[in-house]
Amino acid sequence: MGIDTILASVVLVGGSLASGLASNAYTNIAVRDSHDGREVRFTSQKTIYVEGMLKDRWVGRYWTTDGRINWPYEYWSEDAFQLEIDKEQVSGGWDFVSASELPQTERGARHFVVRLSHAARRLNVEIHTLLDATPLITRWLEITNTSDKPVALTGVYPWCSRLWSHAGYAGYPPKGYDGPFKLGYFTKQDWGWEGWFDWKTLENGTTTIKCDKGQGFDDPFFIVHNEPCGQYLIGHLAWSANWRMEFMRGRDGEIEYLAFKIGPTAGDALRVIAPGEKIRTPEVHLGYVAGDLDATVQALHDHLRRSVLPIRNSKQSCLIQYSVPGDQGYLRPSGGGFSAFTEKTVLDCIDVAAAIGCEVFILDAGWWEQQGDWYPSATRFPHGLEPLVEYAHKKGLLFGLYGEIERVYGSGSRVAKEHPDWIGTNGVLNLTRPEVAAWVESELTRLIEKYKLDLYRLDYNPIFTFEGLSTPRDGFMENNYWRYYEFFYGLFERIRKKYPDLILQQCAAGGGRNDLGTAGRFQEDYLTDGLRMPYVLQNYSGQTLALPPEVFVIALGADGGPSTGRPANFDTHLRVTFSLSTPFLFAGMVAPSLADLGPERREQHLRYVNIYKNFIRPLLPTCRMYHHAPASSKGGVSSEGWFAVEFASPDMKSGWATIVRIGASDYDIYLLKPRGLHRGKKYVVTLDSTGERITLDGLQLMRDGLPIRLEAVMSSDLVLFEAK
Repeated sequence: MGIDTILASVVLVGGSLASGLASNAYTNIAVRDSHDGREVRFTSQKTIYVEGMLKDRWVGRYWTTDGRINWPYEYWSEDAFQLEIDKEQVSGGWDFVSASELPQTERGARHFVVRLSHAARRLNVEIHTLLDATPLITRWLEITNTSDKPVALTGVYPWCSRLWSHAGYAGYPPKGYDGPFKLGYFTKQDWGWEGWFDWKTLENGTTTIKCDKGQGFDDPFFIVHNEPCGQYLIGHLAWSANWRMEFMRGRDGEIEYLAFKIGPTAGDALRVIAPGEKIRTPEVHLGYVAGDLDATVQALHDHLRRSVLPIRNSKQSCLIQYSVPGDQGYLRPSGGGFSAFTEKTVLDCIDVAAAIGCEVFILDAGWWEQQGDWYPSATRFPHGLEPLVEYAHKKGLLFGLYGEIERVYGSGSRVAKEHPDWIGTNGVLNLTRPEVAAWVESELTRLIEKYKLDLYRLDYNPIFTFEGLSTPRDGFMENNYWRYYEFFYGLFERIRKKYPDLILQQCAAGGGRNDLGTAGRFQEDYLTDGLRMPYVLQNYSGQTLALPPEVFVIALGADGGPSTGRPANFDTHLRVTFSLSTPFLFAGMVAPSLADLGPERREQHLRYVNIYKNFIRPLLPTCRMYHHAPASSKGGVSSEGWFAVEFASPDMKSGWATIVRIGASDYDIYLLKPRGLHRGKKYVVTLDSTGERITLDGLQLMRDGLPIRLEAVMSSDLVLFEAK
């Protein structure tokens, strides 16, 4: 039969979508009866994905990046999702119930749901799919227990699929061929090594990448490159605990193909589902793109800006921040502790922040007497925090406050003394208990309202919690992570709704929670606590493949000690701070008071503040990003001794590039060939290191390149492009 139901036609994309989307981008959802059963075809831009019933299974049938509808014999048969109930795989036995389109999401994405039932297992599954006119598609499952007994969800992969019907080379591969598929992923699960991106060739059979540390510093993000076909698959699992993804390279005769699956994992049951209860799995965001790595990453950034990351108030977005912690920087005494972190020293720091053009003042770690009891030290802040808030506002600064609301430290806090049963692994509060969750939410609300917060900075420092706690529930042992993160995600969704002007920033031991599960609820994400150069730049090069640059805040060299590193080149320090993301300055890198802030140092800051406010910030939230080095389609974050990234406005009228020599190299000149300019325009090119301004053709710049000579390690340049 032909298409019997068209649930949507072309949807034109206007200015409300993320930058860079073509004006003729569209979505289409079509349902039909094929010779095998009911089938759904999803189209978003030129990406097409088809899935449907094959006897008693719901399977993935077809992918393409070019908008061509599949021929009748182009069908695959891998399960589109996998469930494990009480340790048994549930694959066949499904009945098709219905397929329908729901109202669009608040942000305009198309929302379609397929409903299946399983008579033997007495389960209903709803397969939810969102299309937002980018090449990325969003998928999650909602699972309902229709029996009269609890069941244990012991495994789930919300999305499984064959990715390619062929790899491009059949029969006789070229000389030196080592396989068509290369996997890019974050390779290190350790503190300070977030974003450590690298490529590996996928061998025949199954390659498994997983996190079993509870809080890993390697988010469930991947890129697969099919080089012979010139295509990429890019994906995220929006989940903040343990996870697993598998890539299976196989053959059908002479044709090589790849299949994958991704989902959360746990040793005990992921979730015990009560009779009549419906649960929702984490989301999978999957993009299938033809072209180069730049186009693939830009498609992901468009999707995240369009549909996933919190909507940012333009007046409170990408503001210059000044953070004053008591455990590092000038206020950290040689003997340790927080004795130098007082009302007087903080007021001095507010003066410095205002003098160098900052816009947000953050009272960082150490303002309390006992961590876990979120009240200011009575000896160091005898008047409370209110005078600091008022003084910051008087100086024209917004006020932010740090807190690790999910944890208590030691046995000294009131919570630990009164409720020791609330505390789990590494001091983490057990948010699966309703009374604990209610207390955490009330404490956070109290802090926001009492101190009229403009920004809340959430930390989370247990490092590795591995499997964490499990709880006996209805005859099963259930791992706590699923319920924990249900509350955690919901808490910050409620906080954003209740306080729409509050900036939420998360810094989980650095970048330990830069997955989409957490990043999708916070406007800002801390890059890393591994503050040394060049690790920060390598880290950034990797992490910005997964998230757009404006969401990050980057701190460099907080205390000048060996753990963070005093900058060898202060101009490089400022160029990196003000050109790569939302600027974040630590007090330890400026001055303890205005009296200690020399005029030249102040002018250095103000010059970069001016460049940032007037040139970079207006472009940053919508910019296209180009990864030149070290992370690229050919290499990982340690592949060469140069860092070079480029940013361009979607209309190609302006942009900038940051180049840093980060290590040994056989050459002193980096030849920057911009990729985000217009070949038919002339550009005024400004070199920050020398102040030179020259006019060059876009074609000349892109063809011949711009030589940047940097002989010394950690030397740098910032290049600005403006179309005439």
